[in-house]
Amino acid sequence: MLAVPDRFQYRLMRDVMIAAAVLYCSLLLEAAAGFPLNLHYSFLSELGARDQPTSPYARAMDLGSGVLLVLAAVLGRPAAKMHRDVGGLLVGAAVFGIGTTSDALLPMDCAPSLSQACREAESSGQVGFALFLHEATSTLADLGSIAMGIFAVLVLRRLGWGGLLAKAVAVLAAGVAVTQVWLGIEVGLEVLTGNDLHPPGLLQRVSVLLVCFFMATLLPGLRQAFIR
Repeated sequence: MLAVPDRFQYRLMRDVMIAAAVLYCSLLLEAAAGFPLNLHYSFLSELGARDQPTSPYARAMDLGSGVLLVLAAVLGRPAAKMHRDVGGLLVGAAVFGIGTTSDALLPMDCAPSLSQACREAESSGQVGFALFLHEATSTLADLGSIAMGIFAVLVLRRLGWGGLLAKAVAVLAAGVAVTQVWLGIEVGLEVLTGNDLHPPGLLQRVSVLLVCFFMATLLPGLRQAFIR
């Protein structure tokens, strides 16, 4: 019995998710651009700031990744009807996709780590609304990725963990959830206290890399959940 109408639909969903993973990996754009940001103090989303030459490319990558994530969630709906954990995984993918798409449509006006004037404008509230919107959509995307990681582990637990690829997916899922929550706590504490507690750049880049690998291996590792 197939959890989805046919194997072609599963393969299409798998390929769509892998494409979303590649597009989401803005580390590739950062490397191609010659690492224009400070790796310790910047966020990768600054590549998409309106005042940056990388903005059109970064925003196009985020837009493509977000749309593909939503498409993958739609393609997996038949399987979601059979198991709630699969449904939770796909809802997380949809939320992640919507947040990432919104990030592309609502970028920051400038890159704070590269511009003193931008930091001052941010501190004085001159770019407050644009920054608030971007932070809200980024938080939505982060919550979606965390949900994906949690539900992926629940699916694998139900299936019995499978082979090496499934175990790798479980490790990546846990890594995504931990690093995203860790980063969220750090950023939240900085906002509440007004102090720079720890440079977030490397942690965010590790988290994004884990998300990319997680999305790329998710469907191959969870194949049993979609094809019976």
